[in-house]
Parts: sequence; structure tokens; C-alpha cells
Amino acid sequence: MSSLPLCIVEIILLRLPVKFLIRCKSVCKAWQSLISDPYFIKTHLKLPETQARSRFCIIDELRRHGINTNNSTATVRGAFTKDWDAFSSDDVVTAGGSMAFDYISDYKNFNFSYCIRLFSSCDGLLCIVDLSGKIVIWNPSTRQHHQLPPNPDPNMLKFLTCCGFGYDSSSDDYKVIVVYTFRNISEETVVDVFSLKSNKWKSIEETHHTTVATRDATVLRGALHWLNRSTSYDGIRKLKLYKITAFDFEKEEFREMPIPNNDRGFKLTVVGGCLCLHKGYVEMWVMKEYGIDTSWTKITSPFYSILRSGISFLDSTLLQTLNDEHLLLLSHGRLMLCDHRENTYKNIMLYDSDSFRNNANIYKETLVSPHPPTP
Repeated sequence: MSSLPLCIVEIILLRLPVKFLIRCKSVCKAWQSLISDPYFIKTHLKLPETQARSRFCIIDELRRHGINTNNSTATVRGAFTKDWDAFSSDDVVTAGGSMAFDYISDYKNFNFSYCIRLFSSCDGLLCIVDLSGKIVIWNPSTRQHHQLPPNPDPNMLKFLTCCGFGYDSSSDDYKVIVVYTFRNISEETVVDVFSLKSNKWKSIEETHHTTVATRDATVLRGALHWLNRSTSYDGIRKLKLYKITAFDFEKEEFREMPIPNNDRGFKLTVVGGCLCLHKGYVEMWVMKEYGIDTSWTKITSPFYSILRSGISFLDSTLLQTLNDEHLLLLSHGRLMLCDHRENTYKNIMLYDSDSFRNNANIYKETLVSPHPPTP
């Protein structure tokens, strides 16, 4: 291909998967420069031929529990990944009830000391936060990572409640949203935003006069969503009201949405491209039309597929949704993948329930850099 014009080489390279492009960077300086160019990376990301390649990632973490959650420490030993399409195969489960995964050892270089949480992925980038406030943006396909500068906000360690990661198309910028709630002081929630483009933090002046009800937060429609709680009085007793708060990545503004039942105990996630509330083992609601109050619809719980298989779901936990349609469950020491539409499940691997939290997600194979763009 050395005799071909560079424009023809570019057309060919744009149709190759990421793992081959990484190898091609070592062919010559011209190819390395081409593949590393931001325009090439963005074009490759948008091509339909490359967007179908997704991978599932699980972080291998050894936890040591202290007196309370904030004293818990962890040693991250690496990460396991697997092609998402492989989960549809019938012969991937071994006799031990686990699937074969690829191992990534460079995760050890992140030097996390406390328990971590793996938040939403965006364009191949994963956002990881530990209890000490350390935040890392990681591209597992290219093995590149960027540790964010410390947040100057003193509330970071005391009141960090939930976090999200997403893309602001209006400014072509990836942002980390950090949410703090002051439960013991007043009903207030504030937000800090990190811009990868500027590599800086900023505090949002607007204050939302509620508290965060749970740590579960999810990204949908260019906004981070979480359940909030506020207090009112009917003249006799104190009432707790629950709603969904959304913080827009582009406008950097709050908005609220009602929930179908004003009740505690719900967890918020995304199922089938819709906001979803689930509670216990039976009750599950989806907002069929985003932002439309009357579109909340009750659907079949994914735990029914486990019940039909003869396994008790009393010790089962719905951890999170993956790829909008598949639900990750932990049941009797096994990590399970449930297709809520087909009402079926599949064993993924054996996993210690005391060690697993939010350490799994799906990401796309991309060349997107986790580092701030060079001027």
C-alpha cells in the first residue's frame, strides 16, 4: 500500500476495526500521524461499519472492608473484556458456569486505593471514580487513560453522591458531572462539571433544592438523571416527595420529572432506551415517551425468567442495565445476563457478591483519546 496515495490509504484504514488500526500505527510515521489525527478518529467513530463493535468489561477488584464504607479499600487487579456479540452464542459458557474473557493487566497502573465505581461509557471511554475522589477516564481499546486533576471543591470527599459521564455535542466536549447533596445540612443539591476540552473543573451556580435519594444515576438524551427527595408539610406531618432530576450536559441546567408512584425504594436505570424505575423483584416501570408524565408503563420484571428456571430470586440483585436491553443480575454467587424482552438469562461468570458493585459496563471499540486535546 506504500504506492497508494494517502487519501486512498485513509479510505481503507477507516474501515478497519480499532485493534488493527492500533497495529497499523507502527507501520510508518505517515500512518501513525494519520490514525492519530482527531479528524480521522472522529470520522472512524461515526462510520456505521465500526459502531457495531461493542465489548463488555468487568473490573476485577479485591475489597477490604473497614468500619464504614468510607474506610473500605480495594486493590484493582485488572479488567476482563469480551466481545458483546459473543454473548448471543450458545457455546460460550464453560462447564464451570463461566465465559472466557480477555484480560487487561494495565488497569493496575491506575493506582486506585479505595473502592471504585465504573460509571457510564461514552464513545469508547469509561469513567471510573473511587471513594477518595480520584477520577480516571479510560479507553480500554487503546489502553490510554487520563487521571483528572483534583476537584478544588471541598465538598468532593464529604458529600459526593453520584456521578455521570457524557458528551456535549454543542461544544464537542466530554464532561464529567459530579453531584453533591447536603442531607444533614439542608435540602440542597449542587453540581460540579469537568470539561475534558479545557481540563478544568467549574461549579454550577444554580442550586437544586432537593436531596439525592439514591446513588443510582443514568445518562439518557444528553442528560444525567437521578432520583431526588424533597420534604413538605401537610399541617400535621412531614411528607417525602420523590421525583427524577435531570442535569443537561449541554445547557448545564436542572429539570424535573414525576415518577408513577411517590414511594421510596425505587432504583433508576435505562431499559430499551427508556427511563426505568425498578423496586424489589416485581415492580418495574418504564417511561415510554421521554419527559411525558402519562407514558409511565408497568412491565414484566426480569426476575421472572430466573423464577421460571427454578432458581429462587430472593437472593438475586438487579445490578444495572447494559446496552439498554440486557440486565445484569447477581444471583447465588453468579453473574447473570438477562434479556428482558425474551425473558431469558445466561450465566456469565462466578462472582463474589461482596466484591461486586458497579464494576461492569459496555463500551465501543474506538480511538477516542481520554486526554485533553492539544492546542
